[in-house]
Amino acid sequence: MTKISMAPVLPTGGSGQSLVMLGSLLLVAGLVLALAAWAFLFRRPPEGIWPRTWFTAGVLSAFAVAAMAATDRLTTVVGPISPVALAAGLGIGAAWLVATHIGHSVLCRLFPGFLDQITDLYSLREGDRVSTMVGPVVAMAVAEELFFRGFVQGRLGLLGAVVVYTLVQVVAGKWALTLAALLGGAVWGGLLWLTDGLLAPVVAHVLWTGALTFVWPLRGCGRRVGAADAAPLADGASCDRSPAPLVVEPDPAG
Repeated sequence: MTKISMAPVLPTGGSGQSLVMLGSLLLVAGLVLALAAWAFLFRRPPEGIWPRTWFTAGVLSAFAVAAMAATDRLTTVVGPISPVALAAGLGIGAAWLVATHIGHSVLCRLFPGFLDQITDLYSLREGDRVSTMVGPVVAMAVAEELFFRGFVQGRLGLLGAVVVYTLVQVVAGKWALTLAALLGGAVWGGLLWLTDGLLAPVVAHVLWTGALTFVWPLRGCGRRVGAADAAPLADGASCDRSPAPLVVEPDPAG
């Protein structure tokens, strides 16, 4: 089995030089596309976010597949489809989900503004039904893996892909999202390298994103309102209906 390199892959020879040049041009075009895609998603009003997500996921996926095919890397990057890769994706995805909750609990106590940013991100789903959101959420997770891990990591290596993935998130203007991309990008990229294929990172990314969105959302810390409380779904299924603690004010008269 050929291990996918953590460093950029540079073909040699005459045809190899042509592929390098083509790959470089595609990389520049892809980075411009990614920046435009994130601006399209997050720099517009929240209304219509899910149709925009469908469109963005489709464009990124199509570009990544075409770019990898044009540079003879599509088969190599997709890698084996095996029970081991599936198990790795499920296991690492679940572990990263737990770690995310632990990290969130720590950060929102140390930096209260962190919770406010998470609440803003959850507010993007306000008023939308689960059935409307599942498809775009899954499609975007797959698209990010195809583009940033499959295409970008194949050109720039693991470190380069993590840097690009993180910087692109800056367009959204949410440092919490940027931090998640930095750490998550390292996890997904490491999975690509360890398993020689995209199945494990795709499964882990879909599990992590889907669980945080629909099953186990991030909540508040202490008596602060939780992120999940801020944006109940349209079908009335709030992710956290626990009441706030009762505060009894002292009676001045004794």
